[in-house]
Amino acid sequence: MRQNSELVLTKEDILRMIVKHLDVFPLTSLEAIREVIRSSLKQQGLIFGVTEHSGGGTITNRERISEEDTLLINDCIYDLLYTRVITPGINDDNLDLPWIHVSDKEKLKTYLNE
Repeated sequence: MRQNSELVLTKEDILRMIVKHLDVFPLTSLEAIREVIRSSLKQQGLIFGVTEHSGGGTITNRERISEEDTLLINDCIYDLLYTRVITPGINDDNLDLPWIHVSDKEKLKTYLNE
């Protein structure tokens, strides 16, 4: 949920965050990538936990990424899949999504230099 319309991430911003994560962690999961984006949005003040009072108790719900940002994250992941920078799987026991690995380090470097 975006709280400040002046601070909006672009697809390029999100792609840059994902590529930096992949450079450090070439074997990872889609959830780890989403968590990197979530943490960045939280640090920038773009998402917050929601505190609710119910029955004399206080409950803080987990921060949620906006629908728009979620779709941008997926767009970036699929761009990297389609260009074969990343490929599903990390080992013999985890061959499918949500596990991914960098399959072309040279292409990843071109994203880092953009």
